[in-house]
Amino acid sequence: MKKGKRIWILVILLEVLLCVASNLLLLKLEKTSGREYRVEVVRTVREIEAGEMPAVSGKTYVKSIQPFDRPDGSNRDYAVAEAPDGQLYRIGYETGNRQNTAAFWIVNGCWLLSLFITLGIAIYLDRKVFRPFRDISELPEEISRGNLSVPVKEEKNRYFGKFLWGMDMLRENIEDGRQRNLELEREKKMMILSLSHDIKTPISAIRLYNKALSEGLYEDEAKRQEAYAGIERDTALLEDYIEDIRRTTKEDFLQLSVKDGEWYLSEVMNKVEELYREKTAKKRTGFTVEPYEECLLKGDPARALEVLQNLLENALKYGDGREIRLSFADEEDCRLVTVMSTGASLPEQEMVNIFDSFYRGSNAKDAPGSGMGLYICRSIMNAMDGDIFAEEREDAFYVTAVFRKK
Repeated sequence: MKKGKRIWILVILLEVLLCVASNLLLLKLEKTSGREYRVEVVRTVREIEAGEMPAVSGKTYVKSIQPFDRPDGSNRDYAVAEAPDGQLYRIGYETGNRQNTAAFWIVNGCWLLSLFITLGIAIYLDRKVFRPFRDISELPEEISRGNLSVPVKEEKNRYFGKFLWGMDMLRENIEDGRQRNLELEREKKMMILSLSHDIKTPISAIRLYNKALSEGLYEDEAKRQEAYAGIERDTALLEDYIEDIRRTTKEDFLQLSVKDGEWYLSEVMNKVEELYREKTAKKRTGFTVEPYEECLLKGDPARALEVLQNLLENALKYGDGREIRLSFADEEDCRLVTVMSTGASLPEQEMVNIFDSFYRGSNAKDAPGSGMGLYICRSIMNAMDGDIFAEEREDAFYVTAVFRKK
């Protein structure tokens, strides 16, 4: 049995036990009150038999004393007492049972209501809180095993509906990524098989030309020149194949989803300052965000923030730690956001490659990274109809993101 269910069963059993204890206490009180009313009735009878007429106002249980020959009209229990003169008197009294009965129903009604409330809360929490967690309890383990085929059941509740939807989206994205990787791997293998087959032809031809020339099989100069031309032709063909391989490996393989929306510059810059003000302070790096005019820009604000985060992380990683500054400029219908970091150390001939995938400059050294940061930035900016470029000036490195105005 689940631990949560055991707890709820214990709570309900505790309420039942308290209810039983309350009823036992009421029964005890009822017995006690029963003895009291009998004593009072007997005492009243004796007083009348002794010739006294007791006052009803001083009694607790006795409510009326009337001659027996007149109808009482009440529904009380009664006793009969005979006075010395022979007159019979009817003594109307209450036993206290009515009060105890009312208390009994009130107490048990409260306990019953409490029990229903407890059961209602338990059922509600089980359906809205515990069941969603039970549904995903095995999801992380299944994902780690690579089982991504079973979707997460969507729960439309105010607590975990969005969370479960996000988990299902994560599972689908991981599954899609795995499928893309498998497809990419298949295409790579097919490309290698195709190129290996195609490359064999020019290599075989070059080998034959070379063997014929080395063994002097071509006595005619025209034949030798024809062999030299064949070698040149097949060599050029090999270069074309190599260029195909290089171009294929440089093609975009990331599928970044970018929303076509709009956002205010301050919306992103406030988050940038919040994220990096404290981080740069801990590293004792000067961090400055120059004043800027508010404007409405095109694209995805989450992706724009990702671009600026990548640029700032690179500035922290590869700069000398003295200063990082964000500046702004306008050019036609664009807003330019530039991240400057001091301590430029990248050779000029490497600048043309820094936006290539998996490229790491000579200044990377032992710094962790995959060489994908600036490549991702360029892919995002291109998807948002923007641009990005970098330059070095006066011992500082500048990377500028160009955002389109709305």
